[in-house]
Amino acid sequence: MRKFLTLLWLLFPVGVIYYHFNAGDAQLAREKARDHLVQIRALERVKEPDWITIVEEYNKLAAELPTDERPSVRHQIRLAKAKARIEMLDVAGAITDLTQLLLESAAVDGEDGSTTRAIRETLGKAYFYGTSLLKANGATEEEWRPYAERTRQVFRYLAEHQDPAALADYERRVQAEFNRSARLNNL
Repeated sequence: MRKFLTLLWLLFPVGVIYYHFNAGDAQLAREKARDHLVQIRALERVKEPDWITIVEEYNKLAAELPTDERPSVRHQIRLAKAKARIEMLDVAGAITDLTQLLLESAAVDGEDGSTTRAIRETLGKAYFYGTSLLKANGATEEEWRPYAERTRQVFRYLAEHQDPAALADYERRVQAEFNRSARLNNL
């Protein structure tokens, strides 16, 4: 038993060195990225967030991740960045990014993956905000109608592909988002 423990004690540094030069760097990068994400979330929670800085921080966060990181993690970061762009009222840019992200996420996670559903929901909100902004700025019906129709299609898809037990909760969240947008337009 004593020889076994001595051998184990002597081999311990080999295991540490192996971990450090293989998975250690990637794990360290993930931990730094997690700490950076906590800082970004704190920036989002302040009373008047600086959305431009937040988008830049999400870009830095994506660059910090290890190259072998799962695609769904990168998709979630891009989704958060698109949400920040919507808050900046860069709706057209957010719609473009979300459309591309939806295609990539559906290819990786499937049409009903949780990240894909979140992207689709955010895309529906972006189309709704686009419709609201165009209507508030006096655009003609021909200009805002395609956005309204796309909003309807996205939310209908989500409603049809949702668990019936969760449908009421989903409709409540959508209604709350519409009410929030209406209040912003009245300001």
